[in-house]
Amino acid sequence: MIIALHGVPAEMLFSLLGAFTVIVTYLIWVHYSVYKTKYYNDEFRYFAVQKRLIIYLGFLLANLCVAFLLFWLLTFIFATLIFR
Repeated sequence: MIIALHGVPAEMLFSLLGAFTVIVTYLIWVHYSVYKTKYYNDEFRYFAVQKRLIIYLGFLLANLCVAFLLFWLLTFIFATLIFR
């Protein structure tokens, strides 16, 4: 493996792009699966706006924490697969 002292190696860009793509797909899938649940369609719609906002922000915060961890994990996995 050669360490580049200038610029960003292509392998790093490919691993970051791959991880970013998987994370965006994950977030879309999670939001879609929650949107299709019976709880969302029957009860969540009728909550007060403040309660819905707090629940959604908590849901979004939890998903972004998971997405952040998955992003770095997948970046390292893709990087090890590329650098082999």
